[in-house]
Amino acid sequence: DLLKDAEALTDLASAVGSKGIQVITGPISLEALDPTSVTRLPDLYRGVVGLPIEEQIDITASGLAAVADIAAQRNVVIYHEALSWTPLNTLDRQLRTIRKAARDNIRLVVDFWHCYTSGDGPEQISRLDKDLIYGVHICDSLPFAGGVPNEPVLRDVETGKGALDLREWVAAVKSTGYDGWWSCELFCNKQHQMNSYDVARDLKTLMQD
Repeated sequence: DLLKDAEALTDLASAVGSKGIQVITGPISLEALDPTSVTRLPDLYRGVVGLPIEEQIDITASGLAAVADIAAQRNVVIYHEALSWTPLNTLDRQLRTIRKAARDNIRLVVDFWHCYTSGDGPEQISRLDKDLIYGVHICDSLPFAGGVPNEPVLRDVETGKGALDLREWVAAVKSTGYDGWWSCELFCNKQHQMNSYDVARDLKTLMQD
């Protein structure tokens, strides 16, 4: 079913002239990380949670390769983003998985929040191959001390007013020579209720700065 979805989405991407489609790792639900969910919620999607690391990489790489092959038929890139509460969340593990998939049309997204809550920072980002980066998500976070990151809580902050030094993070990306697209992601509940044009204007100014 997921591969059929991939075919439909890459057909759509090709039709509208999009160059790439994002793929993310699962599971989405934090419940899946609780060992008791196996018996409490037997139908809950758990992905590769609990498997040995090499098996996690093998399975995920196989899935990425299958989707990449579908996308390649339509001249579309897939760009990978690992959610920080899921297995294979660090940049190192993402790179290992992409190398294992061994497809020329797989890239990755640098998302500041997911990197931060996975334990990666500007230093790790600065070592990336610029040609592997397909996009950058500028975002912020409340301070994170470790454990399982609760996205709705940690991201409920105005971009630029959280724990991340955005100038340092942006400089790390630019040091690789990357010159592609940047976007902002906003999970701040207060700003979601404000005037959208005002918020967009302020975010654009922030990003330009």
